[in-house]
Amino acid sequence: MSSLLFKSSLLSLAYHRRSSSAGIALFLASVFIFLASNNAHGTQQNRRQPIPPDTARKDDGKVPNEKEMAKAKKQEESKTTQTKLTQAEAAIELTIIAYGGRKQLEIARSAIQESGTIRLATDQGDLSGNYLLRSMRKEKSSQDLLRVDLELSPGENAQGQTTPAIKYVIGFNGASVWSAQNGQYVNPRAGADIAFRAQLGHEYMSLLRYKEDGSKLDYVGLENVVGVDTFVIDMTTAEGEKTRFWLSTKTYRVLHCEYELKLVEGQPPTKYRVDYYYTPSSLAVVQNTLVPVRREMKQDGKFVQEIKLTNMTYSAKIDPEVFQHLQEQ
Repeated sequence: MSSLLFKSSLLSLAYHRRSSSAGIALFLASVFIFLASNNAHGTQQNRRQPIPPDTARKDDGKVPNEKEMAKAKKQEESKTTQTKLTQAEAAIELTIIAYGGRKQLEIARSAIQESGTIRLATDQGDLSGNYLLRSMRKEKSSQDLLRVDLELSPGENAQGQTTPAIKYVIGFNGASVWSAQNGQYVNPRAGADIAFRAQLGHEYMSLLRYKEDGSKLDYVGLENVVGVDTFVIDMTTAEGEKTRFWLSTKTYRVLHCEYELKLVEGQPPTKYRVDYYYTPSSLAVVQNTLVPVRREMKQDGKFVQEIKLTNMTYSAKIDPEVFQHLQEQ
């Protein structure tokens, strides 16, 4: 495929996709917005951003099972009266225990590297590739440093020729969102930074850090979701951002969340739903903390994104410079 045709295919993919954006993982909007608005950089080759191959990981850690959670629930109920926790706070304190405990989460998730595969849905067909996320914990969830590297494969053209892979990077350096495509810096369009940063304030980890972040929790009620009894909890961050979470009444695992983002002024907000899956269980526990190894996102009721993790390294050694600018990995 010629350079011009390759750029045209990216524009078609961006403007005729089934969805215009996503995020959480949560950055489908960023990917397509950048591909559409900065396609002039699409064929330039500079410093390549290779993504390390996934490797099998063994982890001997453990998190509480259903029986142990029932015991923890009794202990927490006795504490609730003394500490005057609300019903919502009591439920989330048990959720924190289910994920490994506040202290262990703080230690293990201080620096994260997760890799796997990503699949994005478009009207032209699915776009898939490799996924690498790195983050460093700061005092507040909204201040965490974050970087995602993607290597996307558009597939074959009408003539059966394989088109070049798209190397895409987007990061948050603590102050602003930046991005690059095929080794060249590109400027985000309006809404891209909002979609990307949403995972810092709306993902399940922000719920587990509600106390540190100063977020408010409200108990909505019980709801049966496909045969599973769940607690429904609303979280409002100190900045006023709202997310609704559903968690199992037995395991206290977060099953899914919903939130809305206003990406463009004058346009109605976009509704997102993220579903979390914890199988295979051999991958779901890292350093005594629970990890959802597959995540699916829907935008306004339509599937837009799936991320499958195959390799996770926590308490990772990460050079802080990777969050500031492009550099060799």
